[in-house]
Amino acid sequence: MSELERRVLALQNTQAPSDVVHSQSLEATPESEAALFPRYTDEELFSMFEDLLDTPLTQQAVEVTKPCEEDGIVIGVRERVRAYMRDGDLGSAESAIESSKLSGVTLPEDIVNIVLGYHALHGNTERFEGFMANILTGKPSETQRDLHIKSYLRDPAVFASRAFPTRAIDLLHKYEASGLYAPMKSYSRIISSLFSVRPSPSPPSICSTPDVPLGRLAANSQAWDLFAHMRYVAHPTPDAHLYALMIRACASAPSSPEPERALDLWTEMLDAGIVPTEGAYDAVIRACAKAGGEWVSEAIRFARQMRDRFGRGSSEVGGGDLEGVGGPRTWTALLDGCKRVGDLGRARWILAEAVRAEGLTEEMMQHMFHAYAAYKPPFKRGATRIVNDGAVVAPASNQEGPLASAAECLSDLPSESAGVSSDSDAVPNDLARMATMPSFSHLPPQSPGEVVAEATALFDRILQDTNPTSRSSSNTPPDPLAGRFNVRLTPRLFNAYISVYYSHASLESARDVFERLFSSFGVDLMGDSRAYVDALERCALSRSHERDLAGKWVDELWARWEELEREWANGATETTVTARLVERAHTAVRRVHSLNGDVDRAITLLRTFMSRYPPTALLPPARNPSSGDVDTPSMKKRTITLFAKPPILSTRTVLNNSSATPRPLVRLTSAIGPPDERVPPLLSFADVELLHARLVEQGRGKEVGFLKWACKAYEGALRTRREAVLGARVPGGEDVR
Repeated sequence: MSELERRVLALQNTQAPSDVVHSQSLEATPESEAALFPRYTDEELFSMFEDLLDTPLTQQAVEVTKPCEEDGIVIGVRERVRAYMRDGDLGSAESAIESSKLSGVTLPEDIVNIVLGYHALHGNTERFEGFMANILTGKPSETQRDLHIKSYLRDPAVFASRAFPTRAIDLLHKYEASGLYAPMKSYSRIISSLFSVRPSPSPPSICSTPDVPLGRLAANSQAWDLFAHMRYVAHPTPDAHLYALMIRACASAPSSPEPERALDLWTEMLDAGIVPTEGAYDAVIRACAKAGGEWVSEAIRFARQMRDRFGRGSSEVGGGDLEGVGGPRTWTALLDGCKRVGDLGRARWILAEAVRAEGLTEEMMQHMFHAYAAYKPPFKRGATRIVNDGAVVAPASNQEGPLASAAECLSDLPSESAGVSSDSDAVPNDLARMATMPSFSHLPPQSPGEVVAEATALFDRILQDTNPTSRSSSNTPPDPLAGRFNVRLTPRLFNAYISVYYSHASLESARDVFERLFSSFGVDLMGDSRAYVDALERCALSRSHERDLAGKWVDELWARWEELEREWANGATETTVTARLVERAHTAVRRVHSLNGDVDRAITLLRTFMSRYPPTALLPPARNPSSGDVDTPSMKKRTITLFAKPPILSTRTVLNNSSATPRPLVRLTSAIGPPDERVPPLLSFADVELLHARLVEQGRGKEVGFLKWACKAYEGALRTRREAVLGARVPGGEDVR
């Protein structure tokens, strides 16, 4: 007899309890007896108890707990920890959690994460890891792994200086090697940190040392490699936030914007069924707008899609294809596109909408001034015929083009328009009437003078709103636009404003505005190197009748520039000077002196440049062996280990991560790798082409030979450097830059 049959037989023979039987009436009917003692068939009993075979006869003991008492203890610990954290008593909070652990109370994860989150936010990696080792008995959860990585990213040595997050990347790969994959949020954190890495320092004092940190170009490539690695190892499908982050990065590519890659990611996101967010739309709009050209129309198309999806309210202003499009990020991206194609009409409309919504920012005004600088007005005074009493007066030959005629155009404007003044009388009536519809007249400026007048009016308005002492008194009627142009004054904003004068005004007007800006405002503009480089390059493009003034102004600019260059060469960290800006500044000043006929001064400046940044600076002197110890075969095999790529940037294919040098398994970066931004200033023939032409005209063969030798010396040193990094020879006819 089986076990199931024995149990069924025992159940059938079971009698009812005696107390139940005696409680029934003595005159019970057979029906009532059947109801009291139901009889089951064998099939019913087998059906009811067929699961008994699956149940063991001996049950395990059930642990009896006291949920009410334990919950009270946990709640008390949580409240104490939160109170300690509010008071800033971190030690007491840690002690409360450690005491609970010693007393045998198992705390939930959220209580431990309160302290871990504080350490992660402040970048206390040592205390984070020490507390985690004391409290956690098992493996860290996803949230705790994310906080662990966050603590390395918030380390002041990385976060404040925007350095390359090498330790955070190593920790991420160590988690992967142990089988504990970090959440997608951790990958997004590291990728976002990589995209914000500052450029690598390139002063000659440190650019030839092995300890030069990795800069923006290397970090950008590493971010894309980590994105591909994440999809291969941990998370095949990114979320909308990470897609938006990568699409936005396409707009800030090191060489040029990559709208094609942005659209590929956008299409991939839609195919995966991910609903795009407003941030994703702003990212793809920015990527298309920064590409300029025909891509600006694509950015406008996405802006209309964004309006239709998120139900933007329609504007009362006739904006055409941009009607109803709104949002500070969207406006900023579209203004960036408008300035690249010179579409001032659409840029003015976007500015009016931003002012109406009180969403104006410094970056918007920067793009707006660049749009004025790139705009080409249809009216050219030098190309018109002036009719006076039936007589046609031919235009003067030296007043052709917008640059030459800007001074005459400015004479028709108030004196404040040609300079920088915060006087409200200089603001045109069109701007003063921007109460209900903040915009200028319907037609864009028709002449260079009108362009300068509008830009000056906007800048005056910014100065008026940012200066508290220039606010109108209580006796004057309230200004409906008061405070709407209150944006932060930055060197970039000043440079964008001056660029309008460089494009549409005379050199004299540009110099006056430059000097007033640098002497009137309490802004430390000495650290803004681009202002001096732009001014030097404007002098290098001066016309024949402006060259005397350009020569005088260049002497003043060069004296200030050399102060900045000297600080940069000594390793100053606050300056914005880079090696490429040094090249541009020296090229511009040599061109000015060559145009003015001072060839000897240009040669002297060239020799000064070569003494500061010799061709040998491209190669480490310590790696060059002495001539007595070097034979021909060893010279061919010479390598430069100083400029070799670090292990984290290696593009060699691997199948697993070694514990010594963890790095991405899958990369999107080419085998060549990112460009090297640590190259010190150098010289090319394009930089001295005008000087070479002047020397040939004067028949100075010795100086021509020196020029040729200098260019070839830099070219050879750069080729040797590149061959050492790539491990391959560069063809002689290829541009090594």
